[in-house]
Amino acid sequence: MRKQYLSHGLIHLALLVVAVTTLFPFVWMLSTSLKDTALVFSYPPKLIPNPPTWVNYMDAWQETAMTRAMLNSMFIAITATAGNVVISSMVAYSFAKIDFRAKNALFLLILATIMVPYQVTLIPLFVVFKQFGWINTYYPLIVPALFGTASNVFLMRQYIMRIPDAYRDSAYIDGCGHIGIWWRIIMPMSIPMIVSIAVLMFMGKWNDFLGPMLYLSSPAKMTVPLVLRKFQTQYSTKWNMLMAASCIALAPVIILYMFSQKYIIGGIMLGGVKG
Repeated sequence: MRKQYLSHGLIHLALLVVAVTTLFPFVWMLSTSLKDTALVFSYPPKLIPNPPTWVNYMDAWQETAMTRAMLNSMFIAITATAGNVVISSMVAYSFAKIDFRAKNALFLLILATIMVPYQVTLIPLFVVFKQFGWINTYYPLIVPALFGTASNVFLMRQYIMRIPDAYRDSAYIDGCGHIGIWWRIIMPMSIPMIVSIAVLMFMGKWNDFLGPMLYLSSPAKMTVPLVLRKFQTQYSTKWNMLMAASCIALAPVIILYMFSQKYIIGGIMLGGVKG
């Protein structure tokens, strides 16, 4: 019994060290956001600023036109996420519940696209979007996501395969087609996985820096990651302002995660294996 308590204590101690190590950068970011310029580089460093400079948040909001940037990022993230979830779930349903020729081979081909780095397709996609006249528009950031992603298709397929075929067969008997089965039966029963991939997709689009940097040039269309770059110049960085703006940018993601965290871990764990 003593050995068991000792082992549990060591495990909890190790987890505590990992948690503190993981949270420390966030705590330091929050601390720096409340410091004035002179206190940022003070030695020895002070974790708790005295007095806190709350005006950094107001200045950061006004200096970067954060309202417009957050609306732009919200539009891109919500549109791309909604389209991706719908298309990925439809594709996943077809691979999970419909039998057709070369289904497994086609599914493996889709999974193989995960191994292709984004940087490999960057230049060809840019050339294609330029030919379409989509540069300095939101189309390159939204349209590719509307075709689904291989990782989301995989997770949704694994989750849908856990749903008994009896529900599908009962719907067939009642005269329901594949679209009706997908929308009325599969989607409501897949809420945990849908929420999981939606949150992860939203976070990816919200934090995306490379895509908007490549395709957007108009200041009115800038997203949150792009406006954060305004605090970094060739010769200096306004660290307190940058950290304040970063805390503002993190707020929507943190709120979203707080309301959906119970679905994320459970959905991914259930979707990663076949029942």
